[in-house]
Amino acid sequence: MSMLRRAARDPHRIPSRRLLQACFALVCALAGSAVSAAQPWPARPVRLVVPFVAGGGADVAARMIALKLQERLGQPIVVENKAGGNTLIGVQEILRAPADGYTLLWSIDQTFVLNPALYQKLSYDPRKDFTPVALAVTAPNAVVARSQPKDPASVADLVERGRLRQGELNIGASAIVSQILLEMFNNAAGIHANRVPFKGSAEVAQALMAGSVDAAFDGIAPYVPFAKSGRARILAVSSARRFSGLPDVPTLDELGFKGIDMSVWFGIVGPAGLPADVVQRLSDAVEWAVRQPDVVDKLLVFGFEPAARTDPQALKARIDTDLERYAPIVRKLGFKLD
Repeated sequence: MSMLRRAARDPHRIPSRRLLQACFALVCALAGSAVSAAQPWPARPVRLVVPFVAGGGADVAARMIALKLQERLGQPIVVENKAGGNTLIGVQEILRAPADGYTLLWSIDQTFVLNPALYQKLSYDPRKDFTPVALAVTAPNAVVARSQPKDPASVADLVERGRLRQGELNIGASAIVSQILLEMFNNAAGIHANRVPFKGSAEVAQALMAGSVDAAFDGIAPYVPFAKSGRARILAVSSARRFSGLPDVPTLDELGFKGIDMSVWFGIVGPAGLPADVVQRLSDAVEWAVRQPDVVDKLLVFGFEPAARTDPQALKARIDTDLERYAPIVRKLGFKLD
C-alpha cells in the first residue's frame, strides 16, 4: 500500500514491475473473494450425520442416497456415523452446526416423534430446532406368522384366535413403533394379545420361527427371505399403501383396520433457519435420488421404499401427525428412557 501511495503522490513516476505485480495480485485476490462469496450452494463438501452404526440398514440407505446426491449436486457428501443415545448424539451435531447447508442429519422417526414422548427432558424441540428438507424413505411394519398348519393363515384368523383365547395370544415385537402398532391393533380388533418384547428383530424372528410366539409385529426386512422360502407368511403391512417389494400383501387398512399407518420413516433435516434456496435444491436432489431404479432396487432389499412424497412439507406434516398420534400411546404403555 505504501508503494501505491508513493505512486499517487508522483504521477510522473513509472510504476516498477514489483508494484505492478503487487497491484495485480491484490485485484485478483479481491475478485476471487467476490466470486467465492457469490458461489451458489454447495461450494464445498457437505456432511451428512447418520446417528446409527455403520453397516446397518439405516446407514446403508443413507450412503446409497448420499452417493446419488453427490452425483446430482456436484460436491462430495461425507457420511459421518454418530451413533448412540437413541439418535441424541447425532442430533447434537446439528444443533451446534451453522444453518448454511453444509451439515445435515439423516434420521429416523424416533428422533422427531418418539424421543419427545420417551424423554422427560429433551435437549431439542422437534418442530423449532430443525429445518425439514425431505422425507426420503419409508419401511412398513408387518404382521408375520409361520406357515405351519397350526399357525394363523390370515389377519382375520389371528383376530379370531385372539377373541377365542383372550390374554393367551403372544405377539413378538422389538422396536417401540412395533409395540405401538400392536397396541393400536389390539384396540381396533377388540382383543388382548400379549406383547412379548425383544431387544431386536433378529430375536423376534428367531422366536417366531421356533414357535415361541404366535405371530410377530416387526419391520418387514428380516421376514422377506422366510416368506420367499415358504417358511413364513407376511399377513399384512402397516403402511398407508402396499409395500412395492411384496405387492400381493394387503395393508391393515384394506383389511378394515382403518388409520393404522405405522411405517418407519427416514428423512433429512438441517439446522433451524436453513436458507429456502438450499432447502429447495436439496429437496429436489433427494426426490431425484430416491426415484433412480438402482436405488429403488437396493432399498427394497432392506425393506425400504421411496416415500410417496419427499418434499419438506411432507416431512413437516408427518412429524406433526405422528407427534400427536404416538405420544398418548407411549404414555399409556409406560415407555420411558430417562
